[in-house]
Amino acid sequence: MMYQGVVEDRNDPLQLGRVRVRFVGIHTEDKQKIATEDLPWAYPIQPITSAAMSGIGETPLGPVEGTWVVGYFRDEHFQQPVYFGTLAGIPQEESDPATGFNDPTGKYPLSDFVGEADTNRLARGEEAGTIAEAKKNNIDTLTTTTGGGQSEDRDEPETPYAAQYPFNHVKQTESGHIVEFDDTAGAERIQTYHKSGTFEEIHPDGTRVLKVVAKNYTAILGDNDIHIVGNASGQVEGGMNLLINGDVNLKVDGDMETKVGGDYKLDVSGKITLKAGPEIKANAGTINLN
Repeated sequence: MMYQGVVEDRNDPLQLGRVRVRFVGIHTEDKQKIATEDLPWAYPIQPITSAAMSGIGETPLGPVEGTWVVGYFRDEHFQQPVYFGTLAGIPQEESDPATGFNDPTGKYPLSDFVGEADTNRLARGEEAGTIAEAKKNNIDTLTTTTGGGQSEDRDEPETPYAAQYPFNHVKQTESGHIVEFDDTAGAERIQTYHKSGTFEEIHPDGTRVLKVVAKNYTAILGDNDIHIVGNASGQVEGGMNLLINGDVNLKVDGDMETKVGGDYKLDVSGKITLKAGPEIKANAGTINLN
């Protein structure tokens, strides 16, 4: 026989994904009679796609305090419960920690979700109060040179979020990390979002936007090949240091312009060979050749 219940504790001392569940029809809501710490630990049933052995598979850490789950008992004394699913709903009031069938910490359901479906807002196509809204309000601007002393600004591509239920598959953690696989027709996206605001998003046309709000470190221990069919632009607001231990070969089929606002120093230990077509021009107040 299956039972429904509420998770009241998930701090499993064995770290097996077990939770303490107060089951309807088995346990009373009166914590004076059955305290949370007196509830038996319920084991999670994992899918066949998870080995559940030697760290292989997906970690069975999903429910939080206050989550409604479904399970059954393996014994006639109701001391060996297992659970295999969670139940979403529309919470009508905040938690009462003093009463059973509630989150003992008083955190869940979150206050701004009371009266609202437990399904993630991004999955329901709700932009307000989500990372989609936050990203649109925090657009980065790149200033790049276009030659001849000219420059232009280029804004970060705006998220094309236009999800419709039930096509956006969202996973969100407690702290705010989010992964989206959006199958909404015409608005298909993939996004990985860190709570700090760092994210990577792939747009419906294949455009990729990567935004890092702090430091970025990339280590490539083999070759690195980059093929750019269009134009390339960049902006460094601070300094730039580049060390190349081998040779550098640079070929420019068109014109090349270098503009330096301060001094320019060229230190060559070997020979310098200059070859030009019709002429070489040098314009300076003073030219010293030594």
